Formats: sequence, C-alpha cells, structure tokens
Amino acid sequence: MVNDIVELSIDGKSVNIEDVLSLSFSDSAGVKSDKVSLKVMPYFPKPAPSAKLELTFKTLKNGSEIESLECGLFHVQTVTRSDTKDLSFSATGVEFNDAQKERISHNYQNTKLSSIIDIVAGRLGHKVKFQTDDIDIKSLNQTNESDINFLDRLSKTYNCLFSIKNDFIYFVNKDDENLPLTKIDVSKCSSSSIKHSTKTFYKSCEASWHDTDNAKIKKVTFGDGTPVLKIKGTYIDEADALVKAKSKLKSVNKGTISGSLSLKGISVYAGTKVELVNTYQGEDDGVYSVVSCNHSYIRNSGWNCSIEIEN
Repeated sequence: MVNDIVELSIDGKSVNIEDVLSLSFSDSAGVKSDKVSLKVMPYFPKPAPSAKLELTFKTLKNGSEIESLECGLFHVQTVTRSDTKDLSFSATGVEFNDAQKERISHNYQNTKLSSIIDIVAGRLGHKVKFQTDDIDIKSLNQTNESDINFLDRLSKTYNCLFSIKNDFIYFVNKDDENLPLTKIDVSKCSSSSIKHSTKTFYKSCEASWHDTDNAKIKKVTFGDGTPVLKIKGTYIDEADALVKAKSKLKSVNKGTISGSLSLKGISVYAGTKVELVNTYQGEDDGVYSVVSCNHSYIRNSGWNCSIEIEN
C-alpha cells in the first residue's frame, strides 16, 4: 500500500495527481537551480511559459504521523509534446533573466559580508537568508563578473553554501550547527554506497602574502599539525588571511568520504546534514553533508529519493 501524497498546483490551481504519470524534484547545493520534471496524461492542459508551480511531498509514517517535504516555488521553462501525444514539462526554482547574466564592475569598501550579499540580492530582486560569520570587508572587487558568479566565488572563499530557492538567496555556513539533521538507518535503504578516497586530508593551512608596506613575506596558519596546505594570495591583513586559510582548509578536506543512498521518501534537502547509523559494523556511522537529492514520484511505487553525501 502506497501511503504517499503529492500536492501540486500550477498558477494556484490544484492538479489531480492521477493525471501525473511521473514526477521528479532535483535539489542541489550550490548554484545549480532546483528543477521539477513531470510527465503527464496527453489531455493535461499545457502550462503557460513561466507559469508558477508549487510542489509538496507527503507520506504517512507509523499509521498517523505525516512527514512533509516542501519543495517550494518553480517557474515553468519548457513544455514538450512527443509522438503527437506524450506531454512533459520542466520548471526551475529560478526564473532566469537578463539581470542574472549582466556583468558588473563594483568595488565594495569598509563594509560587512552581509551588506555585500544584500546589495547583490537587491540587484537580482531577491530576499536574503544570511547565516554565517559577518566578516568585515575592507575592500573587495567585482570586476566584469555576473552577480551569480560573484556570489558563488564568495561562497567558496568563505566556506558557505550559496543557493537561490523560492526567490531567496541563501548564504549559509556549511558547518552551521543549526542546519537540519536527518537520521538515516542505512540498513533500511534499498541501496547504499560509501567511498573512501586517497585524497590528502590536511591538518592545517598556511596562508602567505607579500606585505608591501614592510617589504616582507607574512604568514598565518589555521589549524595544527601536518600535512600543511600552503596557499598564497593578496590579503588585506592577518585577519583576512586567517579567515581565508580556514575556509580553504575546510573546503579542500571535504569529499574524502562520499556516498549515495536510495530509500523511501524522507524530508531531506540539499545543503543540510544527515546522520548515518547501522552502516557495516558502524564503520561509516556519522554526520555527512547532503550534496544533492532527487525525489521522485511514480503512481504505482510512490515517493522515493536518492541522496548524494560527503564528509
């Protein structure tokens, strides 16, 4: 018995799920836009370009408890009719426009990281959810660079997750202790794979730069022990170099363990955390970051999901 429910609406009008043959929701951490893909009955009314689509997955747990996954708001991008009958369409979480592609040149001085994100979000027409240390920025250049690329670059510099969902720009520390945590019993997954790589795990990061005022090389180190990751750059001061050394170390060390899981649908999003339990002899039990999720619904099998994770 399938205890799953899909709530779907287009431009505010509820869709009969019996008209939907298959549906998938792809949720990725980072700049890649979330996407919904549907295959529907031939007689299904064609949605208009840029029609707004809202999607929620629900499932009945333990006889009465309802687990819900709010997928959010999407904009229809393509509609395809195949072999004179089959109808499918896709929608993305970001409505692409010229403002996102425009190259900007701007110098941000004596400000905060959050203020820069607010300025860029304002140009793109989005609200902001900012959850990371609000770093002082003495000077930062955006030179002939689109706002999307600029935000992506900042997220990598400061070890943050940047994404655009439901008309919000999210700029969140990847190690934020307040990120949602979902427990997954690996022994109950339909399939699982966890891979350990030989990628070097660095214990510390040394950042060096040329101090033009004093005509000498300066260095700062984040962390302790070897091996040491060494980076060079143009840093404003020791505090700036230390912040970037910390972010670089965390970024480089991610992915030494990665994996994929397939299971019945659960409420889990890209960019959050999962805690794995009941791995073989507990060898891979622990907390991991969710890189991407794919949630799917097929009428005869219900809601299922596949998840990509990394340490």
